[in-house]
Amino acid sequence: MRLHPVRRARPRVVRRSRLRQIINNELGTFTLEASLVFPVILICTVTLLFVGMFAYQHVYVGQLARSAAEKLAFTWTNSHKDISTGSYNPQETDGLYWRLTQDNVSDLFGLLLGRSGASVALPTNQANGLVEKKLAKAAVLLPTGVTGTASYTNYLLDHRVEVTVNKSFIMPSILSRWMHTTQTESKAIVHVIDSIELIRTTDLTRTYLPTLVGRISSEKAKAALVDPVKSDLSGPSVSIQSERQASSYLRSLVGGTEVVRTTASGKSRKIDALDARGVGHQAFYSLTEAQLRTEQLPKDVELLEHDPTVKGIVWHFFKKDASGKGMPTASFRKELERKGIVVVIHN
Repeated sequence: MRLHPVRRARPRVVRRSRLRQIINNELGTFTLEASLVFPVILICTVTLLFVGMFAYQHVYVGQLARSAAEKLAFTWTNSHKDISTGSYNPQETDGLYWRLTQDNVSDLFGLLLGRSGASVALPTNQANGLVEKKLAKAAVLLPTGVTGTASYTNYLLDHRVEVTVNKSFIMPSILSRWMHTTQTESKAIVHVIDSIELIRTTDLTRTYLPTLVGRISSEKAKAALVDPVKSDLSGPSVSIQSERQASSYLRSLVGGTEVVRTTASGKSRKIDALDARGVGHQAFYSLTEAQLRTEQLPKDVELLEHDPTVKGIVWHFFKKDASGKGMPTASFRKELERKGIVVVIHN
C-alpha cells in the first residue's frame, strides 16, 4: 500500500525531465537563426546592389550630358564641323552674318517675356532652322535607349548650350516607390566661347557706329546683309607625277631647303625640305613600304636621336591616283608614330 503513490508519481517525473531536455537542447539553433537572419541580409544586399547600379547609371548619364554639351559648344561656330572631332571643310560655312540672323538673337526679349531659346528632343531627325540643326547633331553622341533634350539661348554676351539626358532604370516596384523615380536624369550647361567674334564686334561698334548713325536706314542696312559669293579656298590644284616634282612642291609648301646629313652610323641622308624650325620633310611618291622600312626609316630614326639640327621628321605621301594605292598601311603608320615620325597624306 505504501508503494502505490510512488508508482503514480514516476511517469510525471519522466515527462518533466524529457521536456527539460528538449528546452535545453541546442541542436538546430544555427539553422533556426540563419532562417531568420538570411532574408534580412538578402534584402539588404539586393537593395545595396540596385542603389549602386542606380548611382553608377546616374554618373554615366551625367558624363553623357556634359560631353554632349561641351562638343555642341565647341562646334557651334560652324554647323559643318564634325561633332566628335571638330574638323570641317574650309569651303563649308554658315555664311558671314549667321550670328545676326540665324543665332537666336531674339532670345534677348526672353529676358523680359520670361521665355527664350530653341530646343529639340533627342534623338530627332527634324531640324527646321540652323540652331535646331546644330542641336540635333548631339543625337549621334547618345547610345541606344538614351533620350533627352538640347537647348540653346543667346543673351548677346552669354551664349548657353544646355543638354538634359535621361535613361530608364529597371528596379523592383518597392524600390521605385522608395526612390520616387524609374529613370536617371542629368543636366549640363556649357557656355559658347566665340572670342574672335566678340573682339571683332566690339571693334566694329567702336569704329563705325558713330559714323553710321543717322546715315543709313534700317531697310538699306538689312539689304546690305547679303553673304558674299563663296570662293574656292583650296588654292590652285597641283598634279604630282614624280618623286622630284613632289620634293620641289614640298619645299615651296614649307619654305624649306634641300640638305644632306650624315647619320650616326655614317650613312648619308638627303632631306628634301628642312624648314626654319628644324623639321625635316620627306616626299614619297613611288617607294614601296619594304623600301621605306629597310632604307629610309633607320636613317631618319638616327637623325632624330643623334642630330641636334633635326628637331622632327615628317613624311609626306603623294597619291598616284584616286584609289590610294601605295599609301602606308595602318600598322606601318602606327609604327612611324611610335618612332616619332609624323605622316601626312596628300590627295
